[in-house]
Amino acid sequence: MFRHNLPFKKISLLAATCGGLLVSLATLGQAGGPPPQPGKPVSQPAATPAPGKPVSEPSPAASPSPAASPKPSGMPATPQDAPARFPMPSARVTPMEGMVVIKLVNTTNAVINYQVIGVTPPRTLGEQSEILLKNIKVPITFTYQRPDGGLLLVRPQATATPGMLQVSFGATTDLGVDTKSMEIQEDGKVILN
Repeated sequence: MFRHNLPFKKISLLAATCGGLLVSLATLGQAGGPPPQPGKPVSQPAATPAPGKPVSEPSPAASPSPAASPKPSGMPATPQDAPARFPMPSARVTPMEGMVVIKLVNTTNAVINYQVIGVTPPRTLGEQSEILLKNIKVPITFTYQRPDGGLLLVRPQATATPGMLQVSFGATTDLGVDTKSMEIQEDGKVILN
């Protein structure tokens, strides 16, 4: 009774397998790997020219492209619009014996919830107030936010006192400058996230 469907099942299984293989090959062909970097040849020329083919020497009048020529310092040129691999530090503080003091200054008319992860419980910084967090061992991650969801402009800066970082919180309407956390690395780099 079911024998008449057996050839149809074999054909549909074969068609599904071949279709999947074709889709996979098409995807691999389009992926092709990373795009070639400007100024670098895709393949190296042969060491000796093929017999019977004329060899042309580059003329001295032809100048190489600016992307391919090295800089005067001997370093190869890089594209001007290449993104940074790591965020630039917003400030630097010199830790004293692996510790820093953080002065938090709230210049907004809103409270700010903050926490030094693994060091302090969640706390609140009142509006138009300041507080000192003493003897915080670096590296640390410091989180902060306004309970009303308002945006914060955070300005960390080292002070004249060694090992002290002042972090000022201001209100902003620019979503591009709003951050939610700050990292202080072992070497004193301050990164806003």
